[in-house]
Amino acid sequence: MTDSTIVDLRRELRKAREALADTETHLARHAEMNAALHCSDRVMYSPLHAKVTAAMHGIDHALERTTPDPSAPTLDHQSSDGPWAALVADLDRCEHGRHRGDSCGDCGSESHGNPHLTPGQVIGYGLYGDRIVMPDRESKHEISAWRRTSSEARRRA
Repeated sequence: MTDSTIVDLRRELRKAREALADTETHLARHAEMNAALHCSDRVMYSPLHAKVTAAMHGIDHALERTTPDPSAPTLDHQSSDGPWAALVADLDRCEHGRHRGDSCGDCGSESHGNPHLTPGQVIGYGLYGDRIVMPDRESKHEISAWRRTSSEARRRA
């Protein structure tokens, strides 16, 4: 697996963990409410609550095993740029939420990615005239891949 794939998977795992944490809280409050409603001195948590907790532990374990290279700058919600970096890293997703090349049932067998932004396409300009381009899938987590100077752009053309 490539580093960019691992970064993508880690981001999706963190999203799933966040949703499961909210679910766990909701289920706990519901069980506590039922205990209070029936004036019970014991709270009975559901089997679903236990499964959600186990799934969260599994995600935590997977995240611990797949620690990315700390020296490599990445664009995800954990970076110093926060949600803006996550937004940029998601620009290549198709309308169904899958990155180009990932399996997507709605696109067919493989996601076509964002039809409006193809790799190499200029999507903006920097302060000094450098071009901000949509990088290819493998380098989209590298900050330097998003910028090209005017001379680099002419060489590639």
